[in-house]
Amino acid sequence: MANNKSISSKISGRINRYKWELMGALNLNNLEINRTLRPCNESEMQDLEIEIKTLDLSSENYYNFLNSPILNKYKKINYPHSKPLEYLSTMTLLDLQGGDKILDAAGGTEGEYIKAIMAVSEHKLTAYCQDSLLDGKTDNGITYIGGSIDAIPLPDESVDGISCHHSFEHFRDDLDIKFIQEAVRLLRVGRKLVIAPIFITNEYAEIWNIKDIQKFDPEKAITICDRTASFAGWGAYEGFARTYSPTVLKTRIINNLPQNCQAEIYQILLDRQSVPDIKKNHHQPLLNGEMKALVITKTH
Repeated sequence: MANNKSISSKISGRINRYKWELMGALNLNNLEINRTLRPCNESEMQDLEIEIKTLDLSSENYYNFLNSPILNKYKKINYPHSKPLEYLSTMTLLDLQGGDKILDAAGGTEGEYIKAIMAVSEHKLTAYCQDSLLDGKTDNGITYIGGSIDAIPLPDESVDGISCHHSFEHFRDDLDIKFIQEAVRLLRVGRKLVIAPIFITNEYAEIWNIKDIQKFDPEKAITICDRTASFAGWGAYEGFARTYSPTVLKTRIINNLPQNCQAEIYQILLDRQSVPDIKKNHHQPLLNGEMKALVITKTH
């Protein structure tokens, strides 16, 4: 019976994936959120009242990064894809050193980022991939650990770098706040958590693409119900995503940081141009443009 459920789940997942891919190819996804949400511009970002920096990647670095066997599939795409751009940004910002222990939080069951980093890094690393669907196995030097995102089963100050890719926006209720607190607990002093991308938009929004919606912050967030919204996710965690206005990112996230850390925002560029190119990465909504990363450093 359990095996039948697993097969059924895989079939359902593939059908959903093909549905979203088809809608994206026909430019029929994210219709409502594209009418409502856009990335914040530089002047609006000043409301955050934290330092905003720039990470300028090069095309040479990007295409060299794709030499990792796990990322070879992106070589078939004739434009810089948003996913390896996220990965390269995070690896660069974490500034990994030999012997580091790294954790990819909410990294999915495939562990694509961790596998890519392990393949291209010039350093020997100890790697963990966390996701609530994982079971604790170790394979090819990577330990796959389960547990909730706010209760990761690793000791205090045991990790040198934490990444979170395209998952932070899906954390429901107050898990966004609790995850950062948990990440700071895990980090060694002087090391970083990188959330990439962080979605800072003209509105603080809770986005749903299913019928059974909830309102986690109804007094402050607008609710967008968009059945075409691939941005809200599908599969095991389908249904919900959140974007922050600068004011709410400051009051909800920055102001709730533990006292022993500091935050910065990085604007990600490729050859001095904003990425990703949404006209080519058309599977992404407009709010995915002008990629940004939230970097939190444990100071003491």
